[in-house]
Amino acid sequence: MNIKKLAAISATALAFAASATGGGHSPIEQRIAAMKAVGGQMRTLGGMAQGKVDYDDFAALSALEIMRDAAITARPLFPTGTEMGFDTRAKPEIWAEGSDFDAIMGQLIANLDAAIAAEPADLASYRPLFGAIAGTCKSCHEKYRAPEN
Repeated sequence: MNIKKLAAISATALAFAASATGGGHSPIEQRIAAMKAVGGQMRTLGGMAQGKVDYDDFAALSALEIMRDAAITARPLFPTGTEMGFDTRAKPEIWAEGSDFDAIMGQLIANLDAAIAAEPADLASYRPLFGAIAGTCKSCHEKYRAPEN
């Protein structure tokens, strides 16, 4: 890993931390920032999984860690009373009785932890780990994320 990549990854993590946990921001603003960080890392990881970008084990592991931290940050930021406001795409179903949203977020974090622990050294070992992560994201988006306007 060269120093430029390491610096870029570090800067991304620092920017995420500052935007997601900045003082005075509402839970909605914080979760939007955290979920944007998740999405940004998914673009990086997806590009590798699809072969559009060369697989880089250090960059993949860093992106997985940033994504996990963002998901952990976002998980508690859906309290009752934050169903509306700002430009949120969160569907009201998240807050409905019997919602499995929190369980899906927990599964995402577990899949990210498993991928990080596996330390995939090559594309062949990385792809199934990414598939589990992407599948969890997709299941949540289908139920709980409104389309863009």
